Amino acid sequence: MCDSPWRNHITADDYERHMASTGQPQANADLLAELFRDHTPTPGAAVLFAGAGTGQIFDHFAPAVLADYRVTCTDINPAYLLRLTARYECATATDDIESPVLRGPFDLAIVTLVLEHVDWRRAVAGLCGMAARVFIVIQEDPPGSIARPLEGTLAGLRSHLLDRGELIAQFREGAFDLLRTSVREVRDGKTMVGLDFTRR
Repeated sequence: MCDSPWRNHITADDYERHMASTGQPQANADLLAELFRDHTPTPGAAVLFAGAGTGQIFDHFAPAVLADYRVTCTDINPAYLLRLTARYECATATDDIESPVLRGPFDLAIVTLVLEHVDWRRAVAGLCGMAARVFIVIQEDPPGSIARPLEGTLAGLRSHLLDRGELIAQFREGAFDLLRTSVREVRDGKTMVGLDFTRR
């Protein structure tokens, strides 16, 4: 992903403005709240937020929930991470989810709406090699939906929605099983789907 527009083209302001218009950060934060409330990692666990962006999710998900964990946030764009640490002070590293340098090991890796923008099979392989548990949030659209044009530095951005079955199969190849699925509805009939995988 060396030529990714996320590295230095798409501004933090444009990204945050777009996400705020979708209602997705709130839904994703609710999925995280459920994860840490009802399916709690062991206290002291090493937790990775891969492709954490600007940390906009922490406007809706209280960082205090993470007080018992050793948290690292990564992103391909160092400017995003600067904005993230203004929201939540934690360890950070500039890293590419397709070719990660950071190896962990991590007890839990969290990836929210990132796989749609990368070579997701490479990303999954990397995640399976560094974490014992992986929580993925993907977007699913209703049949026949038409994507709205993106504005500003996001104009022309290409993303691809994932097939849930293919994603589950890819994790299965990496010796991970799906523990549970959780869904939140957002605008335009779209859904945020949380998939909780654990190493076999």
